[in-house]
Amino acid sequence: MTYKLACEDLGVTCPFVAQGKTMDEMMEVAVKHAKEMHGYTDEQLNDPETQKEIKAAIKEE
Repeated sequence: MTYKLACEDLGVTCPFVAQGKTMDEMMEVAVKHAKEMHGYTDEQLNDPETQKEIKAAIKEE
């Protein structure tokens, strides 16, 4: 099983798409990308609501 995350699935106009083998891997990739490319802070990304939104956007393939 693989997982996929696209920024567009979070309502962000960005061509970024990531794939991974675990949910933890996907969360790491999502956090790194959000910080580097979209300027999110650790505080924002550690917010439970933000975490919930990211996890909901990760799809199983």
